[in-house]
Amino acid sequence: MRKLILFFGLIVALYLNSFAQFTPKLRCLYVKDDNSVSLYFVPPTDSTNFMYYSVYWANTFDGPYTEFATGLSTCNTDCFDGLDPVTHNYYFIRSNYTGGIQYNSDTLAVMRTTLTNPGDGTASLAWSPDPYNPLQPTSDQYFAVYRKNPNDFDFMFAGIVPATNPRSFRDTINVCNDNVKYRVQIQNELSGPTNKCRNSSTVSQAIFQNTIPPTIPTLESVSVNDTTSKIKLSWGVSSSSDVNSYVIFHSADPVSTWTPIDTVWGRLNTTWIDDINSPTAINNYRISARDSCGLASAMTVDYQSNMILTSNVDVCHLQVALSWTPYVSMTNGLHHYEVMVSQNGLPYSMVQNISPMTTNYTYPGLINGTNYKIVIKAVSNGSQYTAISTLQSFDFIVEESNDYVYIAGASVQDNKDIIVTINTIGDVSPFEYLELYRAEDNPVNFVKIGEIPYQNSAVYTYTDYNLQVTHKTYFYKVYLYSDCIPEPLVSNVSNSILLTASGDAAHRNTLQWFNFDDNVPLTPNSNSFILRQMETDGDYVEMVSNIVWAAYNTYMDDVSELQSFGSDFKYKVGIYHSTNEYGYCPTSLSNEVTLRQKPTIWIPNAFRPIGSQNKVFRPITSFVSPDSYKFVIYNRQGQLVFQTKDPGEGWEGRLFNGDYAPAGVYIYMIEFIDTSDELFSTNGTVTLFY
Repeated sequence: MRKLILFFGLIVALYLNSFAQFTPKLRCLYVKDDNSVSLYFVPPTDSTNFMYYSVYWANTFDGPYTEFATGLSTCNTDCFDGLDPVTHNYYFIRSNYTGGIQYNSDTLAVMRTTLTNPGDGTASLAWSPDPYNPLQPTSDQYFAVYRKNPNDFDFMFAGIVPATNPRSFRDTINVCNDNVKYRVQIQNELSGPTNKCRNSSTVSQAIFQNTIPPTIPTLESVSVNDTTSKIKLSWGVSSSSDVNSYVIFHSADPVSTWTPIDTVWGRLNTTWIDDINSPTAINNYRISARDSCGLASAMTVDYQSNMILTSNVDVCHLQVALSWTPYVSMTNGLHHYEVMVSQNGLPYSMVQNISPMTTNYTYPGLINGTNYKIVIKAVSNGSQYTAISTLQSFDFIVEESNDYVYIAGASVQDNKDIIVTINTIGDVSPFEYLELYRAEDNPVNFVKIGEIPYQNSAVYTYTDYNLQVTHKTYFYKVYLYSDCIPEPLVSNVSNSILLTASGDAAHRNTLQWFNFDDNVPLTPNSNSFILRQMETDGDYVEMVSNIVWAAYNTYMDDVSELQSFGSDFKYKVGIYHSTNEYGYCPTSLSNEVTLRQKPTIWIPNAFRPIGSQNKVFRPITSFVSPDSYKFVIYNRQGQLVFQTKDPGEGWEGRLFNGDYAPAGVYIYMIEFIDTSDELFSTNGTVTLFY
């Protein structure tokens, strides 16, 4: 009996092996974008007596099946294209051998998808039946879902569904109002694990519309960066996944119109720097979220504003009075303020906890020679959110001696204004204000012309406008006022430099000036320097330096060798002192004067281009401006043979083609603007010899 069982088992095994050798293995049924169908299969391993393939289809699994194609001698990956998957549901392939022997492949079904729009921003996809049932061992164990949005080049992966799960998939839709397509695929081995084909479903599509705006974001803080002095906004990430940007709204007055001023792109980007508005003014902010369809949430219900911190340093009492604008509408509510102080660049530390109802504090015990940076931090309930005010930074310096106010210079600008430079130092800093006084032509009868408030600086400038600087000398002195001293400090007396000039026929320019004199014996050695600008240079150049100081100075500039630089010569005189005991090197510049040398011209009457002398015909000019110069030559037929605008260039006797011109008489013309701004013009003839 045992031997009989073994015999029949062997017979069955041989039959099954023979069947597998001659049977095509249908692996995939692929529905293309054009709704045609491709069949992918593994050919029989034994092609002995093989004749052809036939393709069969039916509307139901049980048939009846209709032979759709036959006589196919070869059929690799695409057995047939063009079937309608809507009406042709089930397929198999038959291999036909001589003697009427036939072997049928597995039967595969067309997966049909059904797409619905629930109206909640999602798409609901279902499909049936399975392409093969049960699942083939060579098949993937999951379905892959693909989506194609209107602007996509091809279907894109959207997710996977395990083969053991119900045949459905819920997808989040990010289109605004457009047609979205879906298909489902499952892979199968075609010839080994690295060579796979895909069962692909029919394509379903539907119109989806986004009508739900994103949720309102949470504005967390409005702070001022102590390094950049710019306002920074921070907010929480929107809970709406389709948000692609945040819109920043601004208003100088919260009851007025709110204006969008910028857009921050990216759902995860939750900070913004205000490069437009000054943190020293109250700025109110709100934000909204906007999705990819352009739908925007409402603005945050409450606005938030930057805190402005002001300070008043009291040098006399070694303290600073602080005051700040309140922080309004902090998320979770305002719990308290913290006074944060940094000394000499060290990290900030809290020196005082302030009630949320209080917006001022006097910080005592300022230390001489210390740099202070102070900000106010607003802290929410639960300490989840914080905001920083504008920065107050100052050097607290109390000098016990060498208090002074000093005029370091009085320079003429644009031949009409005088810029006065003032230096201050000592225990009066910070002082209250400076008073500036001016006298004309002599240092008496001073009249007050302006005030300069304390600006946390040791150097101040004052511009005295619209003066007669080319005719008068102006004297200045300064008074410094402070609550720490009973009487104001008085500066030295300083004056502008008045420069005059004249020229002569020998091409000499004579300069004379009344020197800068601070009337304070701080610098026994002072020197003057002269700046000159020639017409063709464009910039002032220091011509002479280290002229010994005197009440009056003169200098003669011989310009006879500078005839090619034009007729205009401009001059300024400056004076500088050696560094005084306070570390300053006072310097001042005079008014500007302009002298013009009279142009001259000499013209030869003949030249020889080929010879030892007189090879070039060139007018000899002096102080002719190249900006207006024109020199042209014509032949006796009136044809132009040479032209130039360079006073230093002459005619070498050549034509424009490079050949020498014929010997003979030629006509020249010369034009330029002279020192009286009048046109100088002359013409004549010149003879060319060889």
